[in-house]
Amino acid sequence: MDKNNGIDLRRRALAGALALGLAAPAAIAQAQPAYPSKPIRLVTPFPPGGAADTLARALGKSMNEATGTPVVVENRAGAGGTIGTATVAKAEPDGYTLLLGNVSTLATAPSLYAKLPYDPLRDFTPITLVGRSPLVFSVGPGVQAGTLPELVALAKSDPGKLNYGSSGAGSITHLTGELLNIAAEGSMVHVPYKGSAPVVMAMMSGELDVGVTQVAEMLQQYRAGQVRPLAITGTRRLDVVPQVPTAQELGVPNLEATTWYAVVAPQGLPPQVAQTLQAMMAKALDNPEFRKRYADEGLILESSSSEALAELMRKEVASWAEVVKRSGVRLD
Repeated sequence: MDKNNGIDLRRRALAGALALGLAAPAAIAQAQPAYPSKPIRLVTPFPPGGAADTLARALGKSMNEATGTPVVVENRAGAGGTIGTATVAKAEPDGYTLLLGNVSTLATAPSLYAKLPYDPLRDFTPITLVGRSPLVFSVGPGVQAGTLPELVALAKSDPGKLNYGSSGAGSITHLTGELLNIAAEGSMVHVPYKGSAPVVMAMMSGELDVGVTQVAEMLQQYRAGQVRPLAITGTRRLDVVPQVPTAQELGVPNLEATTWYAVVAPQGLPPQVAQTLQAMMAKALDNPEFRKRYADEGLILESSSSEALAELMRKEVASWAEVVKRSGVRLD
């Protein structure tokens, strides 16, 4: 064989191999179906029937109606929501496993648990905020305070006499109650319950003086005149209870805390998949019927950019760490 011909053949073979190598990734990319091509699993780290579970199912239904993508809600409850949250943190970052987390799992948990099995700022790709729900401070019929400042003054006048109830130790209602207790110079005794329904019942019976709940959880009893809401957290009044002022209006500072919900995915999610998910969620949250349903319960649905959610999480982790430090609350 001619030497030059041999060199030429080797060059052609090498060029062909390089062409195949360059074409292979493109062919693989073209073979992959467009996202999403199968049902999305939305994990809620709380038991069935609660506020987070109900919201997850309503969101999944709205996403399916808005985009045609099936959404399967999976409950992975336990350890204050940290078990299900850790499960999603370790999942494949392919866009088919998401978490509907909240302020407890994504902001307060790092300060409450010494050995948290995930880092909310490191282990997740933020997708979108879902909604915010102010909390409400209510009292039972036997408490002689008509306003929040009067309640604070009453607590200060007789330390240890008044108690306040939350839905559980370390819950957002507990920590928000601690904010109120700081305003009352630590004079109220915390009583943890297993959920908000027992808190409302205890207020009605006179067993509990003050309850910290979401607005929807005491609406029925409020309308029946069985409990009295004194103030809500947050920065503005709610349309569902327009006559109830904010703590800020009443001159009691540092009570702007709210419960919020957000969708996140495992860290490492491809940017284009994150963008697709954010657009899908925004479309689902724009459903007028969906929005009205939750506005009537005190939850304001609100989508956001991934960047805005990341910034919210950073700020909330830092601010709740300070509250936990001042209150001394620990869960392990």
